This record gives sequence, structure tokens and C-alpha cells, in this order.
Amino acid sequence: MSKKSIIVSLILSGIVCTTSGCFRSTGPTKEIKYPDYPLTPDDKDSWEYFKDENGNVESWDIEWYVNDSTFAWNSYGSDRVSQIIKQKTGVNIKFTVPVTDDGQKLSTLISGNKLPDLISVQCWYNQCHQLADQGYLYPLDGLIERWAPSFKNREQEDIWKYFSESDGNTYGIPNFAYSTQYVNDSDKMEPNGGLLVRKDWYLEAAAAGYDMTTPTSFIAGCKYISSQHSDIIPLQLSSFTSEGNTSINWLSQYFCSAFEDSKGNYQDTRLTDRYKEMLEFLNTCVKEDIVKTANFSDKAEQIRTKISRGKVFVSAVTPQDFQTAFLKCYTDGVEYIPLVLKNKDGQAPILQDISGNGYLLTMVSKNCKRPDKVIKLLDFLYSEEGQRLVAFGIEGESYNWNDTHDAIVWTDRYVAGINGDLEAQAWINELGLYQMTLLMNLAYINKVKPLNGRRASDIYIDNLKRPMIPYAYNFKPTFLKHDTTKENYFDIATKYDKTKTKWAEFIVQILRGSNWKNEYDSAIKYLNRIGLEEVNAFYSESYKETKELLGIEWGYPSNRPDYTEPVTGPNGDPSYYR
Repeated sequence: MSKKSIIVSLILSGIVCTTSGCFRSTGPTKEIKYPDYPLTPDDKDSWEYFKDENGNVESWDIEWYVNDSTFAWNSYGSDRVSQIIKQKTGVNIKFTVPVTDDGQKLSTLISGNKLPDLISVQCWYNQCHQLADQGYLYPLDGLIERWAPSFKNREQEDIWKYFSESDGNTYGIPNFAYSTQYVNDSDKMEPNGGLLVRKDWYLEAAAAGYDMTTPTSFIAGCKYISSQHSDIIPLQLSSFTSEGNTSINWLSQYFCSAFEDSKGNYQDTRLTDRYKEMLEFLNTCVKEDIVKTANFSDKAEQIRTKISRGKVFVSAVTPQDFQTAFLKCYTDGVEYIPLVLKNKDGQAPILQDISGNGYLLTMVSKNCKRPDKVIKLLDFLYSEEGQRLVAFGIEGESYNWNDTHDAIVWTDRYVAGINGDLEAQAWINELGLYQMTLLMNLAYINKVKPLNGRRASDIYIDNLKRPMIPYAYNFKPTFLKHDTTKENYFDIATKYDKTKTKWAEFIVQILRGSNWKNEYDSAIKYLNRIGLEEVNAFYSESYKETKELLGIEWGYPSNRPDYTEPVTGPNGDPSYYR
């Protein structure tokens, strides 16, 4: 799962705010009044009450706004998954998305109080808190109590609690959240981002004496491969945007830039010595032409093309965002494997695993015409039955349970389609799997997903980062739960946005500067002048509260008493391949 970051600017009543900023609106009343529809008993799954006494389900319509221009369910209405959702719930869904991710569509919907029945918004956006606080949303707790009591048994307590607001209610359901109901600390997961190196060239560099696991050896290895092969990109970073650069985030973790100090207090990783060491390393890479000048203007599609052509020696992008490019390389005979880069003191990397608290938060607007039906729909989609439908299709047709009923296997017909049978392949395309992602629970899906029938290319993509599992840890303490009722919250949110935007500009200057340290010092000085110290003070309190919420004493893995530094080969631990 990719943690996406999209700038949103809301311009309401003359007040400008970005993704973490604020909007000022009178909005609807905070008072919660529910429509007078009959209450639903709790003797069976709530969606079963869509059926009348004759077993028929009445058709009804909703509009669902998804605040992500990349979301699309192109086969909706014609594929088997959407047809079964319609069969069970009667719903006809009209999805709407913004043309561009500039925030204007969301801004217009909020300012005109024209939010549709359902809205899905990036869960870290403060608009989610504000929509709840200013009375635009129905509390899910109240809807569940009245019209979907079976939903109560499906609430994932830790996720539900994390997204609760100051009034004690929860207003949204996240997708791609990893609840402890399905994943706990003993379940080792792959990292979110990571370094991948072209295998044949890496073996060539290693044979020349460069294992590339230290900053010095890494740079030397990149220069050696550049001398042996023409027209290559030694190190490819992700796009530089107004949000920053995700590759720099991943690399800072390889260098062990800790988000918590030795006493358990929050610290801004950018202020740590390890982060500065990483910046110096990248600055050297730029000076040595290891990071190409074009990288600073590359868009995602250009990076995808460069990777797909096999021209990249080391990739620091988020691999799951570029799967098609790595798959293209694989089909062309070019394989990428992980690389264990350590800081100058040889400390093992401490990487963020792929788990998290979610991406899009789905909420029920007070403009919803039939909240009694919508909550039943959400109950079905959030249920394990609904999850299996959207991910694996129909039991007995595309999948079956294994003998122990703890994992799923694809049917022979599905496997035949995977392996090229044209009739079965067409049938698979008509299923519509993995399209309805808005409430997708990957923690559950990944726990039961089929592993049979995979092609060599599927196995390759599935295993890209798995050898790095020993270095990956739960970073949930970094998903701070802020107290939005604090008097200075909106001021802090605005200052945070200002510092984030400026830092995205400064990072380019630091990496390309003739004296990176002077550039860095000037940048931090400027950020402090526009509010960074105040932001970090506020975040320090939020960090304490978040750790209390999680019931932990230590957040950063190496601070924990049970931490043992893993030891593997330079390309991780291949025993984690599956």
C-alpha cells in the first residue's frame, strides 16, 4: 500500500488552507437529528433487511464523491462484483471524482454545503475532523445503533478508536488500514518503500569489490557501473513535488533517522544527525552525477518509463507505485532485488512497514437521503463477506476455502485464466476484482489471499521487497492523533502547511547546493521563523497522546527493550520469498 500525498487548497470565506489547514464555514448545525426510519433488529446481518417478505430488493440511488482523481471503477454495473452488490443491497452508485487533485472540487462541495451521500477523503486531511466538528456528517455510531447493529461486531476497535473525534463518535471508515484484529506486532510485514538494485549490474559491482551497503561503497559502486555501461541512471529518486519527495523519506529510514529520542520524546527527523548524514550523502550523489539533473523535474510517468527500460541501476521509489515498470523489466529479462544500505556507523536500517491507519476515510454526509440504507451498504462492504467479494469474487466460482478454512485458493477455472486460457481469461476480466477499494481491508485480504496459480511474474512482483522484512517495523506511532479541540490547533495546522511547502522547496536547494550544510542551516532557520518550533512543540504533545492511545512506552524500534539488530546479507533475507 502507497501512502499518497496530494496538496489540497481550500479557499473558503477568504481563508486559505492546505491539506492540514482549516476552513471557516457556518455549515449545518452540529446538532444531530436522525430521520425517522424504522429501527433495524440485530438478529441477522443488516443488509439482509434490504429484502422484503418475498425476498425482493428495492433499487435505490446514491452519489459517492471520491477525493482522488485517479480513482475509477470503469466496469461498474457490468462486472460480477458490482452486480452482486446491487443484488444484495439494491444500490446504484454514481461515483464522482475531481478532475485534478487541486482541492477545488472538495472546496466547492463544502462551501456550498453540497456534499453528496457518501464522501471519501484522505484520512490525514484535517477537513475530516472539521467536517465532523462543524456538523456536516452523521456519526457512524448513531447510524449503526439505529439501522445496522450487526456492524457493531465488525468494528475494528483500535482503528475505530483512532478515528474517533472529541465528542466520542467515529465519523469515518478508512480503507487500507491495518487493525491489530488481523495484524499484530509479531506479524512481520514488508517495508513500504525501499531500495531496489538491478541484479546483474549489482553482481558486477560486487565482483569488483563494491557491496554498496555503506554510503562510500554505494557511491563507488554506482560510479563503477556508470563507467561500464553507457546511458544509465545510477540512482533514481521519486518525483519532487510541493509535498516533498518520498524517496528521501525512505532513505532517511535507511540511515536510521529516528522520530523519537532516547527518552521517548517526539523529534522531527529532519533535525537529527542521521537525517543530515543522509542529506550529505544525496548531495554527494548529485555532485557525482549519480542522481541526474533531470530527476528534479521528472514526473511519475517519466520515472516509470525510465525504470521500465531497465536503465535504472538503483531505484529508491515506492516499488508498489511502479509495479508495471518493474514487471516490464522482468519480462525483458531484467530483475531487481533489494539492497541493504546502512549509515556510516553500520547500523541496520529501521524501515516503516506497509501497515498504517488508512488512506481514504469514507463518511456519510448529512445530505444523505437514506442514511438507514447507506449504513447497511457500508456494513456489507466492510464485512469479511464483502471483502472477499471485492477481492476474490464469488465462492465456488473464482475461489474456495482451503481444508482448514483459514486461507483461500483460486478455482481451477481462475488458474486456467491466469495461465492463458482465453475463455477463462475473459471470464476473469468480467469479475471486476480489486475495483471497489474504498473500504478495502488489506490486513484481512492479505491474510487469506490465494497463493496458488501464480505466474513467475506474479511471484516476482509479490516478492520484490520481502527480503527486507527483517528491517521493517510498525510505525503507527508516527500517525499522530491531534486534539483538534485545542485552541491553537488551526493555527498550528496552517503553520505546519507553510513549513511543509517551504521544506519541499528547500530540499532541492540542499541537494543541489555547493555547500549543503549552509543551505540546510538557512532552511531550518527560515522554517523556525515561520513556525516550525511551535509545530514541533504541538506535535510533541500529540505524540505522547498517540503513544498512550496505542498503549506503548517506546515508539522507535531501536528504543524498545526487545530490539535486536537484524543481520542479513547485502540483499536481505531470501528465506522470506514465498
